[in-house]
Amino acid sequence: MSEKQNTGKGAESKRSLSSMLKSFDEVKFFQWENIVNNIPYFMFVVIIGIFYIWNNHRGVAMDREIRTVNQELLEKQYYFNATRDSLTQHSRQSAVARRVDTLNMQELSNPPFTIKPKSGKH
Repeated sequence: MSEKQNTGKGAESKRSLSSMLKSFDEVKFFQWENIVNNIPYFMFVVIIGIFYIWNNHRGVAMDREIRTVNQELLEKQYYFNATRDSLTQHSRQSAVARRVDTLNMQELSNPPFTIKPKSGKH
């Protein structure tokens, strides 16, 4: 009996499917006149879909570009900090004195002073 019931259900589903396919032309949405009338709507949906895909693609590309620029900026910051530290080390008085000493020059032992003329004329 179970075999008859299973075949009966399968036949009913086949009949309902075949009857649905035969009555496909009776569905108002799938009639040719309605399809032609809805072409502007379909075109609108297609344009919105294309815009959505393009916008998503552009967003991913911008995200990649931002990550690349951030990485380059980080590298430039490291380079800037290293250069600034090097300049700070080379501009210290002791470092300058060592470099000047190779030119047979000596560091001042007295603080600098201003020379003023006696007559008041320059």
